[in-house]
Amino acid sequence: MLGHEVWTAQLMLGGLQCPTPINVVSNAISKAEIGSVLTILTDDFICFMMLQRVLRILNVEIKETVQLDENNYRIVVAKSHEIS
Repeated sequence: MLGHEVWTAQLMLGGLQCPTPINVVSNAISKAEIGSVLTILTDDFICFMMLQRVLRILNVEIKETVQLDENNYRIVVAKSHEIS
């Protein structure tokens, strides 16, 4: 489709506490084309856990969840279908 492209993006959400990261990630996923990959970085453990729950509800493919160090976490997701 003209004007639509698959993309890879990184959301750096350090310093933000829920629900702000949930809103940012949900909006990014809804705007992403199928096949897009999103890497989410956060420094808040509760946010890391809540994002995983929301991503499962949105039924996106969670490719990776990892604790990078004592205070940093990464989630990588792929949008494999439209979210209703």
